[in-house]
Amino acid sequence: MARPVTVGLDGSDESLAAAGWAAHEARSRGAPLRLVNAWPGPEQTDLTPGREAAWQYWSERALRSARAELDADQPETTIVTAQISGLPAPVLLAEAERAQLLVVGSRSIGVVAGFFLGSVGLELAARSMTPVVLVRADGHEERHGDVVVGVEPREPCDDILEFAFDAAARRDGVLRAVHASRVPAIRGDAPWVVDVGLNDARKEAEHALGEVLAPWRDKFSELRVFEEVASDSPARRLVAAAAGTALMVVGRGPRRVGFGPRLGPVTQAVAHHAACPVAVVPQR
Repeated sequence: MARPVTVGLDGSDESLAAAGWAAHEARSRGAPLRLVNAWPGPEQTDLTPGREAAWQYWSERALRSARAELDADQPETTIVTAQISGLPAPVLLAEAERAQLLVVGSRSIGVVAGFFLGSVGLELAARSMTPVVLVRADGHEERHGDVVVGVEPREPCDDILEFAFDAAARRDGVLRAVHASRVPAIRGDAPWVVDVGLNDARKEAEHALGEVLAPWRDKFSELRVFEEVASDSPARRLVAAAAGTALMVVGRGPRRVGFGPRLGPVTQAVAHHAACPVAVVPQR
């Protein structure tokens, strides 16, 4: 059996939206859907027997209810459920190792956003070696349509591009490959010197983007691909490009910063602010 599309489910509106998105994704991949609920259980020492029993009851109820609704909506998709004792992040990270995709709900709280039980979604996106998709209950969602991928040609990006090309092909949509960078400093007083410098920088960026896309264009020859090079903040340009799209794909490198795994500033900004589902793909 194919590896599943796994979704973290806690009964919240965000996690139910994630489950609905994951069900359609599983169907398009010909994969089973696995609904996972992590509940504290005996690991949480301050959980009284009464509270533990209540938590387990509501966990089971959330899984049953979600499965019944998804079975009715996607009768051809194999759906399995799992209730696992443990904290959400380690449980879902372990599940991700056996999945082809991990899907979690995300919520936006003003300027600073947290995901799936606070910061769990953020931790999953930063640590999982399986692609993680963040889905909002209040976000714009298109089942079919364009896919946007953020590309930095100077960095390894084959895993990111493979995910994006495949996603666009399965949606019978268009892939928009976006590379944005701030305007470089051009030395020179004469306006024509600045204009020539900017034009050269743009041509160089267009050439680099075309080169990294070329092998994937050959592999997905029937897919329509549009390239976009912008002199702008990468985060701002990608967030703007997310409007009205089916999926935004961004990458996460293997680097670790500070006291733990972190998303890069562009990926984190997109995950926080994009108005569509966001796939965070680790580049190995």
